Amino acid sequence: MANFGLFGFFNNYNRPGPGVSKDEPKKPPYIRYFQIIGRKYGKLFQLNLLFFIPFLIAVFLMGVIFFMSPIHYQLQVPIQSYVLNLDIWMLYVTPLPLILVSPFVAGLTYVTRNFAREEHAFVFSDYKDAIKGNWKAFLLNGIFLYLAYVILSFAMIYYYNQTVASSFFILPFSLCLLLMIVLLFCQYYIPIMIVTFDLPLRKIYRNALIFSIAGLWRNLLLTAIFFLMLFLFYQALATILGTMILAVFLVVFCFSFVSYTISFLVYPLIEKLLIKPYYEQQARQNQPVENETEEVSVPSEEDLHKGEMDQEDAPEYVYINGRLMKRSDLNDEQVFEDKHY
Repeated sequence: MANFGLFGFFNNYNRPGPGVSKDEPKKPPYIRYFQIIGRKYGKLFQLNLLFFIPFLIAVFLMGVIFFMSPIHYQLQVPIQSYVLNLDIWMLYVTPLPLILVSPFVAGLTYVTRNFAREEHAFVFSDYKDAIKGNWKAFLLNGIFLYLAYVILSFAMIYYYNQTVASSFFILPFSLCLLLMIVLLFCQYYIPIMIVTFDLPLRKIYRNALIFSIAGLWRNLLLTAIFFLMLFLFYQALATILGTMILAVFLVVFCFSFVSYTISFLVYPLIEKLLIKPYYEQQARQNQPVENETEEVSVPSEEDLHKGEMDQEDAPEYVYINGRLMKRSDLNDEQVFEDKHY
């Protein structure tokens, strides 16, 4: 009988599968990465299609905006013996519709995060609910990304032009480049933390800044993978066959692959530095007293005075659950709440 479960469209996901034995030894990450893709390729395809639709609409709007302006202002950038003309309208106005795609990243991230955790996810319903529950934070992050891109890229072009007259401007140019790299690294963590943690966006940014340094090797690996992908895309555009293959890859797998790869590489670090310490702290706080009938000694005045001195000598800020917090706020604030839709 023919198999109509291609890409998972006709599969019955309510039927329980064989599952994975809890006693089975855990495979190394590089094996589990491909095993999960093998098990979830149908759902990854569906997820990619769901995200590709708003992306395609945004690309269409970008094309409309690009042809709206009869005059495209050029910005000249001298590079050694020739001058590079940059289209200001194309660089800074045309990409505006991409901001509207940012809320849909919530659904993409939530589902691929569950796959990376080897947990079940209903592609359509979880995708929709994650967007509904996080669209504001993702839209704000999209606006912030656009503004950061405009400011930093324009500043880099300006400072690069000034280096022709004075080598001093190499310093601010390098600083802008460094900020752009750090911002890129932060974006590997921000979407996952938004759909996982019940925290204000400013604290999500602060945690992401910490992870941009703490997860340096992961960030460099992800950046290398994506730059390699861009290079292959560029090479594929040189031929008709390559362009067709690239178009199919964009429709079928590209966006879910990128999101899944990020989730698989960065989520273990988030779990190690944020989630596990929180649950360990909760377990210690909820640990029952071993002998409730044991006599309780009343502290002496000297002990109380010593406790006050220790409290005064304690640092005002402590590093817990991945961020700096006031010691006095530890008992008043809930740091972590795993979101489930």
